[in-house]
Amino acid sequence: MLRDEALTLLKDYLHDENHIKHSLAVEAIMRGVAAHLGEDVEKYGLTGLLHDIDYNMTGEEPFKHSLLGAEILEKQGLPEDLV
Repeated sequence: MLRDEALTLLKDYLHDENHIKHSLAVEAIMRGVAAHLGEDVEKYGLTGLLHDIDYNMTGEEPFKHSLLGAEILEKQGLPEDLV
């Protein structure tokens, strides 16, 4: 998945501008970490960008956070290492 596609997907699920900004900030941090560690910058960036994709769906049930996100990303066909 390309970054632009990931951002569009994120905006389909997250509607609060502050949470979108948070995800963009985490993406930037993850890209920096990846570069520092010599890892895949794109993969780390996408992981950071999409990490809260299920936030609006799990507000009342925080224990489901990340589980629903994984389902969303799996349905999009993302590889396991990005889910």
